[in-house]
Amino acid sequence: MTRLQTTVCRALLAFVLAACALPSWGRAAEDAASGRAKPTAFLVLPVTSDEEGLGEHVQRMLRWKARRLGAVVYDPASVRDALAGETITRETSPERVAELARERFKADIVVFGHVLGTGPYEVRLRVIYLDRPQGERAVEKTYACSHHQVIPLETAKAVYEILGIPEPPDPWRQLRDDADIQRRWREGPNLVRNPGFEEPGAAGDGPAQWQPVEKEMAWAHNPDGPGKVLKFEMTPGTAAGYGLDYYSDWIRIEPGAVYRFSCRHKSLGPTVKIFLKGYHSFPATDGYPAQRRETYRRQVHPSGEASRWHETLADFIPEATRPEHAPTFLKVDLFACYPAGVVYWDDVVLKKVCDAPVAPPPAVPAAAPPGEAEPAVEAPAESKDTP
Repeated sequence: MTRLQTTVCRALLAFVLAACALPSWGRAAEDAASGRAKPTAFLVLPVTSDEEGLGEHVQRMLRWKARRLGAVVYDPASVRDALAGETITRETSPERVAELARERFKADIVVFGHVLGTGPYEVRLRVIYLDRPQGERAVEKTYACSHHQVIPLETAKAVYEILGIPEPPDPWRQLRDDADIQRRWREGPNLVRNPGFEEPGAAGDGPAQWQPVEKEMAWAHNPDGPGKVLKFEMTPGTAAGYGLDYYSDWIRIEPGAVYRFSCRHKSLGPTVKIFLKGYHSFPATDGYPAQRRETYRRQVHPSGEASRWHETLADFIPEATRPEHAPTFLKVDLFACYPAGVVYWDDVVLKKVCDAPVAPPPAVPAAAPPGEAEPAVEAPAESKDTP
């Protein structure tokens, strides 16, 4: 692995683990990097939304990110007390908001707005800079979000823009531009067995190396070309409930490595998602049998208009916040939910495109004193193949 790949992989791993953690308050290094003589007073006023509770969630994300970038953020309870019952909405005039921010908070920047829609979404923020001339004080920014999970990314982007701080380089983009990774993606082995659903299983009614075909599923001919596909025929009752899942067989993986996934789908109506689920083998304990349990999940959101084939591509690092629970097996979960209808799946690909960074060698333990035996190490019990 080249030095660039090692650097990128470590940056990606840090990025993934940081995304799982709560923000750390007080970032002196980021304060210095912003080039500001004093921290910016960043006031977040109400963000309303069409979807219940989503506006409050965006408010929290704005505060968290601003504080991580070195701004002084106002406590929500203090903001409510200072507003003294006055309601702030997206229709409130910038002049009135600026007056409140100046008189009651002494803020430098004020943010409020509205999240439009219930999927897809538009995060519409109104930003007021108190230190700018009157005609340049108010700015409106809109961030389009195709899915719920995109909102945190766009919210973080918004805070960088509002504070005038350059965004850090995207490590995923660096991977896409790496020649050796592209070569491994073209030439490396596909870890998914029977990726095109062509090989029949023992019963002959479904593909090998995948779960048995269940109700509202079919191992069918490709309606648009040669070969076989996996077909969902989801009824309204199933669509309104838990939807349909279809799992691959177990795939052995290396925690901390970078993997690239792709597959093709064609939906005639239902919403489709793909879950890449990582599992760790836990030994038998407290009366529970040894089993593999899910400790990692990457959710992929395919897009594209209905009734056409689309290819979805996603990079990911299977890792856990607790290293001792790092996943070593993976299953691909093809999923569809409301509304009812037909979905076709084909050509599922998973390849390792970058090895895990090499960890420093462990410290050599001190030898046991004379007369003391080394503690015995018991081999873990064999794990069951549980989904």
